[in-house]
Amino acid sequence: MSDEFIIDRKFSRAFGRHVDFYHPKTFNEKLQVQKLYVKNPKMTSLADKYEVRRHIQAKGHEGILNELIGVYDRPEDIDFNILPNEFVIKCNHSWNTNIICEDKSALDKKKVVAQLKEWMSHNHYHLLREWSYKNIKPKIIIERFLRAPLKDYKFFCFSGTPSYIQVDSNRSNGHTLDIYDTNWHRLKCKKGNNDQSNCPENRPDFFDDMFEIAKDLSSDFNFCRVDFLANSEGFYFAEITFYPGGGFSHFEPEEFDYLFGENFSLAEAKMPLTSRINIIWISLINRLFKPQ
Repeated sequence: MSDEFIIDRKFSRAFGRHVDFYHPKTFNEKLQVQKLYVKNPKMTSLADKYEVRRHIQAKGHEGILNELIGVYDRPEDIDFNILPNEFVIKCNHSWNTNIICEDKSALDKKKVVAQLKEWMSHNHYHLLREWSYKNIKPKIIIERFLRAPLKDYKFFCFSGTPSYIQVDSNRSNGHTLDIYDTNWHRLKCKKGNNDQSNCPENRPDFFDDMFEIAKDLSSDFNFCRVDFLANSEGFYFAEITFYPGGGFSHFEPEEFDYLFGENFSLAEAKMPLTSRINIIWISLINRLFKPQ
């Protein structure tokens, strides 16, 4: 099955309509087109949670990098004896593949190695057809454990301009998600399955610094989201992603899906002839099997 077919089926199940590959309007719809037809080689190195560190250093932002304790090609190579009591293990080639250790004495090392081996055996691209992950060589990185309370500040950047900021709080207990504009006005908007917090938070003291770094890191791309983690010590780089939620995360109300899509340029998208043929077949299939 073609990537177009798989993406259209997943999208229709999520949103109740098919992807308009030629004239996408919403943010989530444009993310599907970006996954398929925007293939900037830099996207691979920036989606790589290890290689992206080189990019940040080259940009002069080394100070926001969390301490790197170790990097490994195989889980079996990890020497747990030399690790500190607290640390975070991550796979570089995917998302949601993290192991947080707050007490090494309670860690089941065999279970950790088995889990890492399973994660590393998969090409993350095949899950949601997120192209930037396709050619990443899997590695394991271990970073310093950042003490709670942690907040995530995620900057949605369009053609190098940060436009919206998603703030995730209390991830381990009562996860809330708020979205602000660049003037720090909270939008009456929900995204995904998380509720808004009870009241807006104050604009962080380091907002301007995060804004300028997000602007710099996103300058080469039509869209990416630049994420930071923050606690009482300061803020740190988390990741750059080109497909938040894989393009399947609902906005409520839906008008925000269109609002986020307004400044999302797809000028870099190059659709090959084979894809145009695939889309014709999808259209015919959708007409034939359209519910009466």
